[in-house]
Amino acid sequence: MKKEPSVTIFVPVKNSENTITKCINSLLNLDYKNKEIFIIDNISDDNTYEILKNYNKKINLIKMPGTVPRLHNFIIKHTKAQFIAYTNSDCVVEKNWLKKLISNFDSNDIVATTGYCATPRGLNKLQTIIGKELESRFLKSPTFVYRGPDMNLCVRTNFAKKVMFDDRFVWSWESDFGYRLTKLGKMKYVPSAIVYHYHRPTLIKFFRQQFNNALINIFLYWKHKDKILGDHISTTSMALTLGLSFILSFSLILSLLNVFFLKISIISFIILFLLYFKETVSVSSKIEDSPLILTILIVRTIAWMLGWSTGLFLFFKRGWYKNENTSPR
Repeated sequence: MKKEPSVTIFVPVKNSENTITKCINSLLNLDYKNKEIFIIDNISDDNTYEILKNYNKKINLIKMPGTVPRLHNFIIKHTKAQFIAYTNSDCVVEKNWLKKLISNFDSNDIVATTGYCATPRGLNKLQTIIGKELESRFLKSPTFVYRGPDMNLCVRTNFAKKVMFDDRFVWSWESDFGYRLTKLGKMKYVPSAIVYHYHRPTLIKFFRQQFNNALINIFLYWKHKDKILGDHISTTSMALTLGLSFILSFSLILSLLNVFFLKISIISFIILFLLYFKETVSVSSKIEDSPLILTILIVRTIAWMLGWSTGLFLFFKRGWYKNENTSPR
């Protein structure tokens, strides 16, 4: 019988006392023996670290400060395993998750695999709808993709050591990592490798998440200009929605000076409404879900607009445009 390849599973964690037990238990329950689990607690100030200490020798527990990319790079530098698999502290993996990811390295040109991100049962209505919207995009993913979320990702260690994470990114680090990684080989999407993600439980926390992602996107797409129109996760439709929202906002202001811009506002609003309608239908066929889906889409768009505007301001103020090596902080 062929020996399983060695795998280091890495989970960065901070203030996840409500989900970390489920996460660790699911990793310990994997039907894959040749693995080691590394957890880095990023100086939690809740009960997370105390919970983790209860697992004793079942996991490798480290406590250290730093950005998430720096924690990733620490593991990459120190692991001797053939593969590194990633998930997050607010996730639960299926029993065959790791076996599915590893078995799909079925050719030498595949440098990474990534799986399907599902939504657990028993969450509140907002979390469930956020999950459905995300799942609607994953259901359309092609066989080979350019990036995968670090809640569900597995990489050949020798390629991870070549690429490393860019520790200047405080958000979207896995997007930059994936875009650079797939210049060296293919990333295969494995829908049967399932991770369940506990989404943001309130609109305020969802807004902050989307704002922070948008804030750093100006730097991300400055590095990867060919990806600005979207991919399987950030779609062209999402980019169009953001662009139309800016046009609608500016044309409404300019319509105070010239009625011509009012016509542009009306056209922009109609197209934007149609895009929202299309996305609402693609997320759920239940009419009763429509108001909440629409609310989520509008909140997301507002967060993106504010995030991109803030990011653009910092882009020029801090001189990000002068050099791609300038730190986006």
